[in-house]
Amino acid sequence: MPKRLAATLAAILSAVIVSAALIVTRPTAAGAATGGFDFTRAQIATMGLRVPWGLTFLPDGAALVSERDNARIVYVRPGATPVVAATVPNVYPAGDGGLLGIAVSPTYAQDGWVYAYIGTTYDNRVIRFRLGSSGTPQVIFGGIPRGQYHNGGRIAFGPDGMLYVSTGDAGTSSNAQNLNSPGGKILRMTPDGGVPSDNPFPGSRVYSYGHRNVQGLAWDEAGRLYATEFGQNTWDEINYIQPGHNYGWPVCEGMCGNPNYTNPLMTWYSADASPSGLAYANNTLFAAALAGMRLWAVPVADGYRAGPPVAELVGSQGRLRTVAVGPDGWLWVTTSNREGTGPSRPNDDLIIRVPPVTGTPWPSVSPSPSPSAGPSLSPSAGPSPTPPGDTSPCPSPSSDPAPSPSPSPSPSPTPSPSPSVSPPESPSPSDSPSPSESPDASPSPSPSPSPSPTPSASPSPSASPCPSPSPSPSPSPSPSPSPCPSASAGTSPSPVSSPARSPSQGPSPSASPCPSPSPSPSPSPSPSDPRSCEATVRFFQATVAAPWGEVTVRNTGPLPITSWKISFVVPYGLSYVNLWNGAYGAPGTTVTAGNPAWGGHLQPGASVSVTFSIGWHSGTVQPPAVTCTVVS
Repeated sequence: MPKRLAATLAAILSAVIVSAALIVTRPTAAGAATGGFDFTRAQIATMGLRVPWGLTFLPDGAALVSERDNARIVYVRPGATPVVAATVPNVYPAGDGGLLGIAVSPTYAQDGWVYAYIGTTYDNRVIRFRLGSSGTPQVIFGGIPRGQYHNGGRIAFGPDGMLYVSTGDAGTSSNAQNLNSPGGKILRMTPDGGVPSDNPFPGSRVYSYGHRNVQGLAWDEAGRLYATEFGQNTWDEINYIQPGHNYGWPVCEGMCGNPNYTNPLMTWYSADASPSGLAYANNTLFAAALAGMRLWAVPVADGYRAGPPVAELVGSQGRLRTVAVGPDGWLWVTTSNREGTGPSRPNDDLIIRVPPVTGTPWPSVSPSPSPSAGPSLSPSAGPSPTPPGDTSPCPSPSSDPAPSPSPSPSPSPTPSPSPSVSPPESPSPSDSPSPSESPDASPSPSPSPSPSPTPSASPSPSASPCPSPSPSPSPSPSPSPSPCPSASAGTSPSPVSSPARSPSQGPSPSASPCPSPSPSPSPSPSPSDPRSCEATVRFFQATVAAPWGEVTVRNTGPLPITSWKISFVVPYGLSYVNLWNGAYGAPGTTVTAGNPAWGGHLQPGASVSVTFSIGWHSGTVQPPAVTCTVVS
């Protein structure tokens, strides 16, 4: 074979191997799908909206959607043309302000209240009104700082019946640490705007502070509150919100390492996220990403642990603003392509619906809870993340003291057939909008998103992992350790997005990361128990993709095993290790993890590989010896 042809073939083969090494996917059980939803059967519920921002549901199953720039609230049923339910007065749309979040009262059947977060010429405020009556909306809380950017704007009733309001710092970062300012906070108030007696700061609506720009709120089945937050130009976050906690802005962005501030549960570079809306179902948080143009699914447990995130709808539908679980059990996602910060298509903006999966749920971050622990996703009796409310809309807000019944568009007994999402042509990377909605946010290189450790000791944002075109996926089993991890054959393209369920869009073939050489595995035989296992760890260090680690565990005994645990000392060439169970370690410390729920059962000779996050900057890192112990 001519030398030039041989060299060309070798280069192509190397590129294929490198790509395979960088695309690592989680195992997909039969009937499983991301977070309990089947993205291969996504549908377009409606189209032609203009910058939809807030999304809530009426008790008859219809959605109310706020349009930011024209101050309209529209009534949406899948497959039907949207109907204008109201136009909210005194809204001043400028920058990222306007008509933002909406919510219906938990006692909508009795009082008929609809709540909205609006920007006026001089402040942001929360109002309420009734659909179907004329009149001036009632202001229940005003004086929230407004700016060209960082206006927050998500509102939602919590499981306690209180109204939670996310606000931004309005471009003045000192607002976030000032407890006398409502800017840069998550506020908690009674439905009429009063101060709850059990708020963390007596006489104040402040629930948590130190926020830059929170635009997503969601609760799990245990009542734990999570929030998405825009960073400045480096780290975007998901936080587990606890009353009275300080989340660090502007002192910290991302991980802080200061015990006075609460670290995030998950961080991304802004180019991969710019997260707005947030929803929870099936032990999974779903975050809608604007600049990242994808829907992130993040397994969570106990408020403190997060598993590797998985990206859906990657690039195919443009910027994603809001996500919610509807009373039909489907996942509803809105696009935000007509706001002037990125390309738009003729049918924009859309609402996409993703059906629930029947069958085995996808692997969770911890041993799976009982099926009754999470919300049901049956289409006939699905979970309603928004509070129960009742009746239907008509045009025009009002502040009348009594609810006025109004006719609603006749509901169809079952959702109208909707077209499946055959995406318009995906925007090219060069058309991507800026990572953040604020002018001070500039595109950044993108390392893989990583579950953020609870311990405060952590690298500062300036010591961030290497850039990545897109984030690392969840763990994937492998029959045996190999020189480089191979792409899982279990993932298939979703009609919803060109690179569906692809946690990575693929690195440059020239990246050529190779795993560090592994030391001899360290078996742990027991004199009284013939069961045994061995484990090795590898670190994948690349300059165009986020670095990650991989542990491979093999059953070396004559009997099956059902659970195992590993431990190793974090080498000094890394800045941190964050294992799949949330265990976090700095250099020189020991980290320990048990098997994920899906990866414990191994037949004799079988092996499984699990990926995890690492911090690495340069140089070769020698992998440490790993201790493997059979638990059962």
